[in-house]
Amino acid sequence: MHNKRLAAFRTNPDGDWTTADFEITASQYAMKFRKATGTHVVFTHPSTLHCVAIPLRAKPRAVHVEAFLQMIDSMEELES
Repeated sequence: MHNKRLAAFRTNPDGDWTTADFEITASQYAMKFRKATGTHVVFTHPSTLHCVAIPLRAKPRAVHVEAFLQMIDSMEELES
């Protein structure tokens, strides 16, 4: 785990996270993200079938953080 923000996501999923935190981490993992409907940012990666939607205006909840972490974990499993 080379990312301090990712470690912080794991230890404190209910933290005061912003969309920018997810975008920065996604960039470090070569994930793509787009604003789907204007209310959420959708994160994707070609190596997984999953996508994760994070709300833009509302505070991301622990369930959003956990889904994001599961996506990264599945990407890392495929690499090893």
